[in-house]
Amino acid sequence: MDSRIVKKNNVKIQGSKSTSIESIKLETQSDKVAEENIENLCDENLTTLQKIHAILLNCFNLSKKQKLEFCESERYFMKLYLKKLKNNNKD
Repeated sequence: MDSRIVKKNNVKIQGSKSTSIESIKLETQSDKVAEENIENLCDENLTTLQKIHAILLNCFNLSKKQKLEFCESERYFMKLYLKKLKNNNKD
């Protein structure tokens, strides 16, 4: 009698494993779609932002005023990029 109970429990466990595997597959597919959407949003604002950041990291001979101007530009392009990202996520 005990062996029947164990077999029933095994069937239940196996059934729950298959549904969890299916849900994991669906989650990974939706993650891939989300990643593709984010990659499509890479635009000129992001590339400009990356260039400005590279200048700030690599140019040691900038004055404080020049660094401030680059930081303000970086902030400006980050805002533009995030606005576009936010608007595209709503759609």
